[in-house]
Amino acid sequence: MKSKVFFTNCRASPKKNLLEKLKTLYVRAEFDRVFDENDRIAVKVHWGEKGNTSFIPVPFIRTIVDEVKKSSPYVFVTDTNTLYTGERKNAIENIRTAAHNGFTLESLGVPIIIADGLVGTDSVEVEINREYIKKAKIAGSIFHSTGMVVISHFKGHMLFSFGGAIKNLGMGCATSAGKQVLHSDIKPSVDPELCRGDSICIRHCPVKCISLREDKKAYIDQSRCIGCGECIVVCPHRAIPENWKTSSEPLQCKTAEYALAAVSNKKGKVIYFNFLMNITADCDCCDWSDNRLTPDIGILASKDPVAIDEASIYLFNKAPISSLSVMERHQGLNDKLKALRPKIDYTIILRHAEEIGLGSRDFELIEIN
Repeated sequence: MKSKVFFTNCRASPKKNLLEKLKTLYVRAEFDRVFDENDRIAVKVHWGEKGNTSFIPVPFIRTIVDEVKKSSPYVFVTDTNTLYTGERKNAIENIRTAAHNGFTLESLGVPIIIADGLVGTDSVEVEINREYIKKAKIAGSIFHSTGMVVISHFKGHMLFSFGGAIKNLGMGCATSAGKQVLHSDIKPSVDPELCRGDSICIRHCPVKCISLREDKKAYIDQSRCIGCGECIVVCPHRAIPENWKTSSEPLQCKTAEYALAAVSNKKGKVIYFNFLMNITADCDCCDWSDNRLTPDIGILASKDPVAIDEASIYLFNKAPISSLSVMERHQGLNDKLKALRPKIDYTIILRHAEEIGLGSRDFELIEIN
């Protein structure tokens, strides 16, 4: 049976603005029937790094939060600390970054809680006994919530090819130790022909495993590398490509299994939104935002994280490519994600998520006005 994915486009009018359309989407998806008055509901978001401007704007998050609060007063907005070096690597800096980007108690109407604690050690081991992960390290506040709203910004990603609901669940709900497990198979290397020796990757490496050789080319000590992928993100010359010593398959499969662990104690109590707006080539963890790849498409809602990601890819591939984006020379292609990062098979995470019972790739798209 096909999973239902509800969709509203980004067209608005004086009679109905986009926030009102979002409220309609919430009701049509029957999300108002999901939670009980005593549920502790985690609203999982990503508020972006400082300098990033492509994350989902606060008014959309607030609109969803206000709808959720009609079911239960015990609602909080949350995210976890990062593995990489940035402005969100501990709860103090993380909350400051959230506030810098507009996410506060005052703007959202609910508290902000860093789900894995001050330094990423507030963890609960969740036993799932899957192919790659036997016990997942899930952030405590997410585990102890009884319901969850997963709000994801669909965009490109340097490690997965795309970021959506599954990645937001799997990577986003893992503690720092869990994120290390997920990244442990990634061992990037430097292309010396593209490296300009500017040391940007060295300054951003959280474990200081990158150095300059005598020829002023960067070198990664893979015995010390934790696979966070930060060097891939920050190199402006693309000198550290997605061409790892190991396949990206373990990363994608582990992330799908972590996503399963994150929702394993919340049967029937998780809802998903994917925002196909301001779709950029790189994720919101970057401290910059490039031009959007396509015009804004719309907002999707579903109770199935696999179906909503599959539907997002379908709509993204149907949309025209924006001029002045990094993909403007790829007009007319059927698979934009493959063109964006040809070395990554992004379908692995979708296939594995379906195989382990997280959801279905078969969807019914229901458009509402």
